[in-house]
Amino acid sequence: MRILMVSHTFPPVVSGVSLVAQKLARAMVKRGHSVTVIAGSDRLETYSHDDAGVKLVRVRGIKNPVWEEAPIPVITQKHLDEIADDIQPDILHAHEAALLCLRLLRLKRETGLPLLATCHYVPRFLARYLTWNDEPQATVEASVWSYSIWLFNQLDHVVFATSAHRECFVDQGLEVPTSIISNGLDVARYRPGTDGIERVEARYALPPRPRILFVSRLAKDKEIDLLVRAMPYVRATEDAHLLLVGRGDERHPLEDLVGQSGLGHCVHFLGFVPERDMPALYRASDLFAIASECEVQSLPTLQAVASGLPVVAAEAVALPELVHDGANGFLVPPGDPKAMAKAILRVLGDSAMTGRMGREGFSIAQSHAETRTFDRYENLYQRLLNPK
Repeated sequence: MRILMVSHTFPPVVSGVSLVAQKLARAMVKRGHSVTVIAGSDRLETYSHDDAGVKLVRVRGIKNPVWEEAPIPVITQKHLDEIADDIQPDILHAHEAALLCLRLLRLKRETGLPLLATCHYVPRFLARYLTWNDEPQATVEASVWSYSIWLFNQLDHVVFATSAHRECFVDQGLEVPTSIISNGLDVARYRPGTDGIERVEARYALPPRPRILFVSRLAKDKEIDLLVRAMPYVRATEDAHLLLVGRGDERHPLEDLVGQSGLGHCVHFLGFVPERDMPALYRASDLFAIASECEVQSLPTLQAVASGLPVVAAEAVALPELVHDGANGFLVPPGDPKAMAKAILRVLGDSAMTGRMGREGFSIAQSHAETRTFDRYENLYQRLLNPK
C-alpha cells in the first residue's frame, strides 16, 4: 500500500500532532507499506529526506505569527500533483485541515483516491489564535466550526482520538463515517517503576519532592498560567514544586508571571526534554496537572496515566476519558486555580490514595497501546481501499 500523508508539523518540531504523524508513518513502513509525508519545512525552504524509511517532503513555509517554531506550510496544487504522480498513492491521509488538506481534497476529486483525515483540534483552540482586537472569540469559533464541518463532510472518513471529540463534531453536523482511534503510546516504555529516576534527577537538577509535572508546548491554549496561579495555594500547605517541560512562545510571559508572583523558587522551567528521558521523568514526579480546555486526547496526560501518576485535570472536552474523577485523579472546573490547588493537595496529602490512583491509571492506559492504534489504522486503510 502506498500512503500519502500531510501534516502541518513533523519532528524536529514537537507537538502532539507531529509525534502522532511520525509514529504512525514509521509504523506503516515497518509493516511493509510505502509512506510519503508532506509537512512544513523547518528551514522555510523545500527539501526532501528520509525518516526511518518514511519519505519526507518538506515544503516551503511562511512565518507563523502564533507559533514561531512551526512555519505555515505552503504548496501549489501543481507541486502536490507532481509528488502524487511520482509516488502513485493508493490512499490520502490528512493530519491537518488547512491548505494541505484542501490540496488533497482537490487531488481526491481528480483521481478518486480515498481521503481520510485525523482531526487533532477543536475550533475553540483555533479561535484562541485567530481572534484580534475586540473581535468576539465566539464569532470566530463559529466560523471555524462552519469551515471544519464543510471540509470534513467532503472526505471519505474522519478519525477522532476520543468519543467526546467525535461527539462535538457530530453535534455540529458532521455526517461522513467516523472512527475512534486512540493516538496510542508505547506502554512498555511508559509504566510505573523506579527505572532511571536517579539519572533524571541528576541530569535536570530536580528539586525535592513532591513534584507536580506538566508536559507540553508552552502555548497560550494550554492555560499553563493557571497552574502557576495555583501554586501559592498549594505552597501554603505543601512544599511542592511545579516542573514545566516543553518549549514554546509562552515561555517568556510565563517566566514574567513566575517572577512577579515570587514563585521562582518553586516553579522550574526544564525546557525541551528528549524522549529518552521522558518515561523516567514521569516516574520521578508525584502528580501530573493540566488545565487546558482544548485537549482532544492529550498524549502527555496519557503518558502520565500509563506511568502510574495521579492526574488533576480540567473537566473539559476529552480529558475526562483519561481522568476518571476519584479513580485515577480529579477533575476540576476549568479556569479555577483554587480548585486546581485543592485537588492537588488532596492527592499529595494521601499516599494510600495516590497508590490506588496510580494502579487504576495504569490499568486505564493499557487499552491505548500503540500496537492497537497501528492495527486499527491499517485496517481502516484496507477498508477504504476495498469498500464492500
